[in-house]
Amino acid sequence: MRERGRGDDSVVHADLIRGMLAKQQYYAALAHVEDQKRSSGATRELKLLEAEARRNLGQSVQAEILYKELLSTDFRADAEHGLGLLYAKRDIKVAVQHLRLAVQRRPTEVTFRNDLGYALMVSGRYKEALPELATAVELDQNNQLSRNNLITLLLLTKDETRAKQIARNSGVSDDELAGLRRKAQTLMKPR
Repeated sequence: MRERGRGDDSVVHADLIRGMLAKQQYYAALAHVEDQKRSSGATRELKLLEAEARRNLGQSVQAEILYKELLSTDFRADAEHGLGLLYAKRDIKVAVQHLRLAVQRRPTEVTFRNDLGYALMVSGRYKEALPELATAVELDQNNQLSRNNLITLLLLTKDETRAKQIARNSGVSDDELAGLRRKAQTLMKPR
């Protein structure tokens, strides 16, 4: 989501920063955020991009401050999602709350659905995880991460038939399926 009224250069620069984030070039992304803030001023979108880079660099405190500043803006869904990912490492219940709010605000966002489903799955809330992961897969059938998470969940819930069917229909190799079985066994172990 972009702010209205900004010049084409700002839009191109934001897209460039998003590309860097996608390539895991977080320091470069931060440098470009700073450059863009210097040349055309701070915007909510730049704040979000900075928060994303800082979260991925492990700069949790700074990222959390930025996300919280965005909660009353049109970037609220993204901020809730970012907070959910931050809290996933330290408080899964709070993470689920933030991820749920992100999904409520943007129900067709595959990443939000997948991340909520995954958080529910790792916290043992399998029945709640199923519709989130299934929705993510149906929204984007080419999303391997969502598909693999759904197969893992089905293996956790002993729905072997459906897990194999999805794997077969998606072209998941036997080696990949074996890896997902190992992941499911790891998630079953008490933490």
